[in-house]
Amino acid sequence: MSYIGGKWRDDAPGGRSTSVNPATGEPVGEALLGDAAQFVEAATVARDAQREWAAVPAPVRGRVVERIGRLVEANAEALARLVTAEIGKPLAEARGEVQEVVDTCSFFAGEGRRLYGQTVPSEMSDKQLFTFRVPVGVAAIITAGNFPVAVPSWYLVPALLCGNTAVWKPAEYTPAIAEAFTELFVRGGLPDGVLNTVLTDGPATFDGLTAALDDELVDKIGFTGSSAVGVRIGELAGRHLQNPCLELGGKNPLVVMPDADLELAVQGALFSGFGTAGQRCTSLGTVIVHAEVHDEFLRRFDAAVREAVIGDPTGDVLYGPMISARFLRAFERHLDLVAGHHTLHGSTGTGRITAANPRAGFTGDAAAGLYAHPTIVDGVRPTTRSTAPRRSARSSGSCRSPTSTRRSSWPTGTATGSPRRSTPRRRRTRSGSASG
Repeated sequence: MSYIGGKWRDDAPGGRSTSVNPATGEPVGEALLGDAAQFVEAATVARDAQREWAAVPAPVRGRVVERIGRLVEANAEALARLVTAEIGKPLAEARGEVQEVVDTCSFFAGEGRRLYGQTVPSEMSDKQLFTFRVPVGVAAIITAGNFPVAVPSWYLVPALLCGNTAVWKPAEYTPAIAEAFTELFVRGGLPDGVLNTVLTDGPATFDGLTAALDDELVDKIGFTGSSAVGVRIGELAGRHLQNPCLELGGKNPLVVMPDADLELAVQGALFSGFGTAGQRCTSLGTVIVHAEVHDEFLRRFDAAVREAVIGDPTGDVLYGPMISARFLRAFERHLDLVAGHHTLHGSTGTGRITAANPRAGFTGDAAAGLYAHPTIVDGVRPTTRSTAPRRSARSSGSCRSPTSTRRSSWPTGTATGSPRRSTPRRRRTRSGSASG
């Protein structure tokens, strides 16, 4: 499924892909995948369209961005429900993500009148020095599927506003979202060739990007995905003297000191560790808890996790299903690293939720959906290998293993030093919330 030069392509040199609702198992969308040649073709079309788009006055481009935002706002509920259906994100979170697109358009619509240059005093009386902004050229944007509309908007909206054209490669497991998102942008008034969407798998994308750079068709790369793939893209861009925008995987600690509001800390850990089923680079990685409050924090955190509603993402739930079986398998592999050696909290079961391994208060269809028990792991030591799995090089998706809490005897009010530099006297416990 490719949108190149103002037309949807119905050829499938890269094969066929079907997306499935991870909460119900029902098909959502079917796509014909492109290949490396289509990526290069899209970059060529974008290059041809860029000069004319750059000639459009920036305030006028800003009005196009404003219209895109209004269209997204008018279709916000439908787009949010599509996000929930195709990747399983709870509807409340999907609505918030769609609002991010609207807000991004609102902000950058005004930037069309603020692309200021600069005047500089000259040392010569008959000379004037000034600068003004010009577009970079063609931007290749590659994004993950865990935030299938918000993250692309952060790249595409400013790029288009500044007079660049774009080739967007969304996650191949979100074809329905990618089609809807592209249509909203195009119907906002973008000329043919300004935005081109190519749905391919990871290897074909990398090959296409390599060829497009060799042919001097791409001037800027934006990538959101795994650190492993980011390294390769960074190397590729470096060979062409380009500076890419790379948003890669993260490890996000939460430090809880003795004077903390424990209820607030628990609620923060609950959502940041388990929201979006832990499938985001901003998911909580480690909770570092002072020894004085560790046990009480863990008791409260355990109770909150046990009481949390898990299940049908169209309802009021903490989280819904994993995006795909691959994500679920990654979670289970990392749970296996600590099972049998450490204390598990947060649920009566671990791993996938099934009829034989139920969860109290579960609201979905466990037989059809890819749901997993929320799990807190306690007693993990600094040397235990239970780090979060890296995101897949093929799809750029996101998946988290247990969010961990670590006992610390730091003085009140300080939170410094690395866990790997602990002294023998410093006793630590690592407990983690491994969300499904």
